[in-house]
Order: sequence, then structure tokens, then C-alpha cells
Amino acid sequence: MIVSKVKIENYRNFEDFEVSLSKLSIIIGENNSGKSNFLNALKLVLSGNDLEYRYKRLTLSDFNSNSVKSYYQLLKTETNPQNLISKIPIIKVTIQFDEIQSEYEKAIVGNWINEIDGKVCYEIQYIFKPKSESDFLDYTKKQLKESQDIQEDFSFNLPTEFYEYSIISTNNGKQIGYNELKNITLNAINAERDDFSESNTMRSNSILTKLLEKELNQEEKVNINNAYNDFFKKIKEQENFKKIFKSDVDFKNLDEFIQNINCIPNLANLKNILSNITLGYGDEFLFQKGLGQRNLIFILLFFQHFKDNESYFNLSCIEAPESHLSTNNLNFVIDYINKSVHKSKSLFQTIISSHNPNIINKLEFNNVIAFSGNKAISFSNVDQNLVQYLSKRPNFDILKLLFSNRIILVEGPTEEMFINTLLIIRKEYLNNIDIISIGQKGYRTFLEIWTKINSDNENKKVGVIRDFDNQPKAKQDHDAFDNDKTIFVRTTANYTLEDDLVLTGQNCKKIADYFVIANDSKSVSDFLKDSKTDSMLELCNAISNPIVKKRVILEIPKHINEILEKLQ
Repeated sequence: MIVSKVKIENYRNFEDFEVSLSKLSIIIGENNSGKSNFLNALKLVLSGNDLEYRYKRLTLSDFNSNSVKSYYQLLKTETNPQNLISKIPIIKVTIQFDEIQSEYEKAIVGNWINEIDGKVCYEIQYIFKPKSESDFLDYTKKQLKESQDIQEDFSFNLPTEFYEYSIISTNNGKQIGYNELKNITLNAINAERDDFSESNTMRSNSILTKLLEKELNQEEKVNINNAYNDFFKKIKEQENFKKIFKSDVDFKNLDEFIQNINCIPNLANLKNILSNITLGYGDEFLFQKGLGQRNLIFILLFFQHFKDNESYFNLSCIEAPESHLSTNNLNFVIDYINKSVHKSKSLFQTIISSHNPNIINKLEFNNVIAFSGNKAISFSNVDQNLVQYLSKRPNFDILKLLFSNRIILVEGPTEEMFINTLLIIRKEYLNNIDIISIGQKGYRTFLEIWTKINSDNENKKVGVIRDFDNQPKAKQDHDAFDNDKTIFVRTTANYTLEDDLVLTGQNCKKIADYFVIANDSKSVSDFLKDSKTDSMLELCNAISNPIVKKRVILEIPKHINEILEKLQ
């Protein structure tokens, strides 16, 4: 059983958003792309658990600004009440369940069965809307009439006091009660979790208590309670404890009352007894350890508690599992999460949001979902040749490819070194460009996935610098991506970069003089190609370093210069 699809309407940055999920989903995106908002939207439907609770009643700041502005704009001109009512800002979060594997799972979601596009599914929805649409409409009309501010810039106060929330089944619109939802929970580890073990009421103890309760059998529970009683008896037997109540010669008639006064243990329940156990690591309390160690243990406890449960469905969400972790601990956590998810029961599902390429690469690209604007691009729907290629390159920074404002794709290390050198020289206006060596000659799959995410964002630009390699058909295929707005493709006029570099201006003589070789274009080109990265590295140092004995100033080949100008 999993949450297979989520649809969000008019909540924060999501105006009309839909995403499909799997048993393990890894969400990536730039800052402010909606990763945290997405998890908060899920909590509106599924929260109410012990680890974290978010109030479900929303405020103006939770509404998508476009939906609010559109309503008030229409209110200024529209007179038909039904048209206005249809545009009232309403927040909806719809969750669809799928992969129901047992009768127990079917019993959990059975009342929410629905048929969408001919397919049977199970669906519930959080909805936040006015209790009375007519009352809301009357109030906002009056609000618009009396407030000049609304007419100018829409910086107003949406009357959320008219709103109420409910969780309904989409098949009949009926409200779902707590008893129906109690077997479905969402538990989250937020990115801001540094205080999870810094106090006497730390959340780590809460998880530890739950784990202990779950693992103890009946006999062990009885033993703990008996041990608690024995502990209290030992206290009563202490001499000073007996002296609390003693006879007084001035009040002899009180002796019989004193004789009957006794101490009886205020018996704690098992949970209270266990909650007094504090986590430690080695010989120290956990709160004395570093943030990385605490984060590591918190994640381990989290999965230990939830992954094997068979009594309720749990959607576990972890923001930035990489926080404060060293390389070794991060690799350990990635491996632990991966194995835990694959070996977990069917009532367990995990969502991770991350900014770390290692997590993305090692937890399978098919599970990655990229958030961009109001879109979600799943890697399971892109060219699987690209997915397989990236899976074989564990150090490839997919985040840089997808989310850098300016990138240049090149074939290999020599192009990367040379262009990076040019960026250093021109750093005053080219310092925001990232160079990515893709390590192959085919750019198509990279451009296709880049286009899926960034096609409608004119603030993002990608340049492609490629070798001709005597392949006119390949050049034609790549040139087809060039739209002269966000994608720019340029190819060497000659066979490779080395050929164009040598044949540009007076570069041939300058390079020949520097390396003390024959001054003819073929000899110089062959020299650069033969030694490849070594000679290019030395040449780049001579270009960029002002203190070298033989500094070289070269002209930039045309195809590279055009890309740099386009990306300024």
C-alpha cells in the first residue's frame, strides 16, 4: 500500500500541482521550490500523530497568492454570483492510495473507493473552504468597496474566519471521521532538528520509549513493574525515610494516627517508567554528542520504529537526511535507508527531500522527482538510457545540471579546463556559470531532461560546446535544440577543440613558442591532442596566472566566444 498520487490546489506555492509517488521517493529542487510546502500539505491530510502535529486550520499566508489575486480581480468586474463562487480561493490536497496488497489494507481504505478514468483507486481529500459561499461573497464585495488598498495592490486580509476545513472521501463528499483515519499516519523528521536531543523532553526519548514498549513481551513488562515496586520498597526501608513520621511526647493521643500513616508508591504506568530512560552513546548522554551523531541516531531510531509495523500505514518523511553528517556517516545512512525501505513491510512508505547528489545517486534515479515552479518531473518518466547512464556515474552532480542558472555542457576534461580558465579571466561577469563535463559525445538526453524542467523558465540558460568530429548528422541533431533563448549549441568548425584553438588568430605561433615546438597548425594540434590533459593544464596555467615566466594570451575560438556572450 502506498500514496501513489498527490494533487495540491491553491496551497502556498502550489496553484495546480500533481505528483506521482513510489515506495521510496526522493524530492529534489532549488530553495523555495516547494519541497517543505509539499510535506506540509501531506500533513494537512495525514497528521495527528505523536511525533509531530500541525494545525489544519489555515491562514492567509497558506493561500496561493495567484488564486487570491484572481478572485479579487474578478470581483471588480464580474456580477454573476455563480461565476464568482466558482473562483473563490479553496485549498485542496487530494491523496490517492494504490497497490493495496492485503485484506487488512483494503479494510483501511475500503470506504474511499473511487473510479477515475476507468481505474479503481482509493482517494481522500483535505479541503479548506468557506462555510457559506454567499456570506463570503457578500463580505468580500463589501471589503472591496471599502478598501482602496485592495484595488491597488491586493495587499489585503482574506477573511479566513469564514473558512472551515474537513477531510472527505472524494467518491461521495462525506466527511471522514478520526476513527477512519487512525490507521493512517504521517511522521516527519524536519530539516531543523538540531534540538531533538538537547532537553529532558527530547523527541529521541519518545521514539525510544515507543520502541521499548513495542519490543517488550508480557513477561518482561511484568518484570519491569515488579522491579519498580522492589525499588520503592528499598526506599521505604532506609532509616531516614522511616523518620518522616515519629511520635511526639506532647501529642500522645496522635500516636495511633501516626501508626497508620504510610507511604504507598504512586505506581507509574509502563510508558512513564520507560520514558525516564535517556539515550546515550558510548559513555556519554546523546545530547553531549555532536549534531551529526545525533542526526544519525535519530534517523536509525526513526526507521527502527516505523518500518516493521503491521498495525497502521505510515508515510515517513525525512528532510535533508544529510544534515551535519560526515562522508562516512552519510554513506552509512544512505545504505541503511535503502535497505530499510526495500525490506520494510507493505504498510511503510518513505519520502526524502535532499540537496545532496550522493543521496540522489545512491538511492536510484528512478525514484527521483524534481520540483520546479508548479511542476514535478519524475525521473521514472524520462529516457531510461539517461537514468542508466547516470546510475553508472555516482559522482555526477545532477542538481547542478538541473538547477544552475547558467551551465555549459562540454565533452571532456580538456574543454572543461580551458573554459574554466576563460571564466577566471572574465570573472567579473561570468562567475555564475557552471561547467559540466558529461563524459560522452551525445548531449541529447541531458538536454531533454533539462528542457522538461526548465523549458518555460527564461532565467535559466544552458550552452553546449561540442566537437564536430566529422559527424554532420550529430551536429544537425544537436543544433535542433538551439532556440536562441535558453539553449545555445555551438560546434567546432574543425574536428576538435584543439584544432579550432590552434587555427584562431595568432594562437598557433604563441602555443608553439610556449612549448618550443614546430610552428605549423598540424604539429601544434597533434601535440595538444597527444598529451591531452597535461598540455592543456599547463597551457591554462600560462593563460590565467599573471606571475608565470611565459604568460600566454590567446584568442578565444568563435564557437566558445559565442556561448560565453549568450550566457552573460
